[in-house]
Amino acid sequence: MNRPGTRLLSAALSTAVAAVACLLAAGPAAAAPLGTVRLSQTSGTVDATPIFATATASGACPTGYGSNAQVRIGPPAGPFANVAKPLSAGGYDRTAVSAQPNRSFLTALGNTPPVDGEWWVVVECFSETLGMHPDRFVTPITVSGRQWRVGAPAGGAPVGGPEPSASGAAGVTDPSATPPAASPGTEPAVTGTIEPRLTGGFRIGSASFANVWWILGLVGVLAVVGAVSLAARRRPSGGTRLR
Repeated sequence: MNRPGTRLLSAALSTAVAAVACLLAAGPAAAAPLGTVRLSQTSGTVDATPIFATATASGACPTGYGSNAQVRIGPPAGPFANVAKPLSAGGYDRTAVSAQPNRSFLTALGNTPPVDGEWWVVVECFSETLGMHPDRFVTPITVSGRQWRVGAPAGGAPVGGPEPSASGAAGVTDPSATPPAASPGTEPAVTGTIEPRLTGGFRIGSASFANVWWILGLVGVLAVVGAVSLAARRRPSGGTRLR
């Protein structure tokens, strides 16, 4: 390969390395919880009403996200269902959210028994103009049959939706799903059943699309390097002169 071609290929490879480094740095990051949720009891049954007496966030909502708040429950990947009426008094970015549930775990899920595994009790914070804050206050609980207890499953089970039952018929109902751009307002009715397997490790959202763009960017960089290398190989050597 002639010297100009070598220099061209070297420059292309340097650009490719820099581009890949930027893509890696821009990869999606996992959201961190705002804090925890303190429950009035450490265990209970899924059909007890209320599920627990009180739930209190470990701190105030982020500044600007204190107009409304919700206390909800669901698998780690969602969806989440209300266990208490939405809070709309405001000022939740100045004081910790505290609510008194008015239903059982079972009722919150549309009378569908929760499957065994890890579930989350969460507090969500809302802004009138920006919608729901992307992070939540989170406390994990473990369900086993009719019983639940505070804490993640023994053995450090990976974060994700609980596995479906052997028949595949068990579902998670989200009776109060709230769009990210809207404040909670009033409680909507039960809208349907979502199978747990749809809410597990496969998550559709900004992280998934970021992965797609990362892959497309890497393919583009490799294509440029290949094209430059091919062009350099086809270039006539420096010692050849045209007469």
